[in-house]
Amino acid sequence: MRRIYLESIIGIFICFFVGLTAYEFSVYRWTTDYEYLLEEYEASAHQEMLQNILDNQGPEQALSAISLFTKTTRNTLTTFSSDDSIPERVSKYFSLNTGMKVYFDEDRDLWIRLDGIDATFLYSPNEESLVRQKVEFENSLIWVFFGTSFVLYGVVHLLIIFRRVNKLEKATLKFAQGDLSTRAETSSSSAIGSLNRSFNIMADRIYHLIETNRALTNAVAHELRTPIFRIQWQAELLKETSMSVSQQATVESIVEDTEEMEQMVDELLCYSKLDTQHIELECQTISPILLIEGALGRWKKETSFEIILLNSEHIEGKIFVDKKLLTRALDNLVRNAIKFTKSKILIEVHEEREVVSIAIHDDGPGIETEHLSRLFDPFYVGSKARNKSKSGHGLGLSIVKKICEQHEAQVDVGRSQILHGALFTLSVPLCNKPADNHIQ
Repeated sequence: MRRIYLESIIGIFICFFVGLTAYEFSVYRWTTDYEYLLEEYEASAHQEMLQNILDNQGPEQALSAISLFTKTTRNTLTTFSSDDSIPERVSKYFSLNTGMKVYFDEDRDLWIRLDGIDATFLYSPNEESLVRQKVEFENSLIWVFFGTSFVLYGVVHLLIIFRRVNKLEKATLKFAQGDLSTRAETSSSSAIGSLNRSFNIMADRIYHLIETNRALTNAVAHELRTPIFRIQWQAELLKETSMSVSQQATVESIVEDTEEMEQMVDELLCYSKLDTQHIELECQTISPILLIEGALGRWKKETSFEIILLNSEHIEGKIFVDKKLLTRALDNLVRNAIKFTKSKILIEVHEEREVVSIAIHDDGPGIETEHLSRLFDPFYVGSKARNKSKSGHGLGLSIVKKICEQHEAQVDVGRSQILHGALFTLSVPLCNKPADNHIQ
């Protein structure tokens, strides 16, 4: 962003100096400089007036007029009595142009000759005079004001653009972070051309697409429940009839598949509900240790692996959460560890900096680095073999992330330094108000 503004201000200065250069060439180099032409007309008129005074009133009056003009115009008069004492370029000009009596040199100093006086007069500005010093100062001051106003305009203009771009950037980031209701301001004081309106059109289309997808997923999940229940019910009836061993095994397989489908539908409905921005949480203040200990017995019944709770006696803080949802998040993380562990699982609890962290270690193979960035994406399964007993449906960890977002909590994944397997850490803010530290 800073590079854009730096390039803009440099571009403005380049355009400014290119414009000045173009003005210099177009006015003073490629066309007639009418300011200089006017000076030559005035010089010729002055010479003719002096010549008229010389012819009618004599040399003394002409010299007096020259002296008066020099004093009045704040110039310096230099008189050259012979051509040998004047610059060669001036002498050459008068010798080649015998009819010309005035000449401006490269410094725009005026040289004059009069018929009847054997001398050449030079008018040059008196730079020490107060008037000319003031004129020079004012000319310099014009450029100072012009340059300052130009820079001030450029800076203010860029600041206005920066403020508008910054607003649009914030809206874009909020939208990218999941707040699909975010829209850019379209007022004339905030818009950048039609960019804000185009962003809102894009956001509306994306929002409609996502909401349509959510509604479709939710509707399909709801509609699947009835046929799945019918299949389960009919399969249970079949189990009560006399069948061969192979038929019995087939019916058992059907029941298992329908149970798996039912679990997938349940996860779809849960994810669809959590994906809504304005879900109503049934929060209560509870001790994280009591929450874990309440689920620990159930977890141990689901596996033969050892599950150990560490640091439980040092945790005194309370958390304000939806007990049912947070328990489900812990269930998903622990059951994920059960799928991949080899012998045991450690649940470690830490409390620091207004946050309680629940770390779940396993001694399984861990998670490859290539899967870490997408592990919490819905339906993403790191295992290419897609073994359902191991990988599941790809919604468990996504549900954990959504539950954390609803509680302003955070879930991270890495490698355990204790068991050298996977490490999932659930970080939940502690209650900040003393009145909230009451266990319900």
